[in-house]
Amino acid sequence: MVGALFVLLVYHVAMFARLAFRKPQVEPDRERPISVVICARNEARTLEELLPVLMRQDHKEYEVVVVNDRSDDDTWEILQWMKPQYPRLRPVNIQADEKFNYGKKIALGVGLRAAKYPDVLLTDADCVPPGPDWISTMAAGFRNGRQIVIGHSPYAPQPGLGNVLERYDGVSKAMQYMGFAMAGLPYMGVGRNLGYTSELFFNLKGPRRHSNLMSGDDDLFINEVARGRNTAVVADPRSFMTTRPSPDLLAWVRRKRRHYTTAVHYRFGHQVLLMLLPLARMVFWAALVYLLVRAQWREAAIGLAVELAVLLPITTMAMRKLHAGALAWFALPLEWLFLLLDPLLYTSTILVKPKRWK
Repeated sequence: MVGALFVLLVYHVAMFARLAFRKPQVEPDRERPISVVICARNEARTLEELLPVLMRQDHKEYEVVVVNDRSDDDTWEILQWMKPQYPRLRPVNIQADEKFNYGKKIALGVGLRAAKYPDVLLTDADCVPPGPDWISTMAAGFRNGRQIVIGHSPYAPQPGLGNVLERYDGVSKAMQYMGFAMAGLPYMGVGRNLGYTSELFFNLKGPRRHSNLMSGDDDLFINEVARGRNTAVVADPRSFMTTRPSPDLLAWVRRKRRHYTTAVHYRFGHQVLLMLLPLARMVFWAALVYLLVRAQWREAAIGLAVELAVLLPITTMAMRKLHAGALAWFALPLEWLFLLLDPLLYTSTILVKPKRWK
């Protein structure tokens, strides 16, 4: 238990506390030219909601590049209809080809080639910015020569157990990758709210090294190129890009299983750090139960006191900074649940391979 507590204290104090106690507000950069790139496939209805909001951003110079990735609904027609209304809109079309089957990564490369500004922000069609300052707040991350900007994209709340699990999973992962990046150890970002320079993308050939994988257009590329000196984290609530949640529990399970296929391709040091954290949590709670069963009350009380007085407050404060809402009150039972759920879902990906994205 002492060893597990030491590991957990290092993670919480050195990484998660940076998010929990850091002032989140940043000074928006409204002057920097920005290209917003959205890859959309069969997203006609969501684009009708998102694009008018993006066109009302309080930013001096920006464009919105929407890549229609082989849609078979009326996405392209909607984009053509909206183009005269919004001069900042730049639709790009990819025709379907029965000879080739590929995921989002090709569309991302097409969108970045079409972008006319060197600093690019990425989001998805099923996301909504919190207000008119999203672009300018995220653009502030490019200051001081930073090439990568990592943002947060919480899931919208809705009734149901699946939504609770998805929101907690999203917040806990964001707390982890943002805290790591603040400590100088960036290892991933989410494509729903992410920025980087087109030069960085094309110099490294983008995510083409992993083009055979069904996902990873965002986190694997960032894992390859991100370093402490070139990465910024923006945790200002004005930069949070809310995303549409999965429709039900089964859909979330499928999405989570698909994401497991990318983690094994992270750099080895990152894999060790990401495995060590849940392992330390498991060892701590198992040791605590063992001490209680053995009636070693003093040792158990010391371990529990460290958890309740140090670790849990840092966790809940970081979750609140990420707008977790009432989920922060249930951080402990949800942590216990995911200590069981994560290994089961990961094992299922080994036994039954997830299907390809879209």
